[in-house]
Amino acid sequence: MNFLVCISRTPDTTSKIVFDENSRKLKEDGLVFILNPYDEWFALVRAIELKEKTWWLG
Repeated sequence: MNFLVCISRTPDTTSKIVFDENSRKLKEDGLVFILNPYDEWFALVRAIELKEKTWWLG
């Protein structure tokens, strides 16, 4: 059985976030992205737990 987990990337909390003054968009130059902690701890870990429980289903 396969599981699909939707995850998103978020700026690292130690990165300085800067917005473009003209377009009001996030400047990604030099910005470090990490896996969203909520996605990692709730969605991804839960999918792994379900996979381990249902290993016999294939």
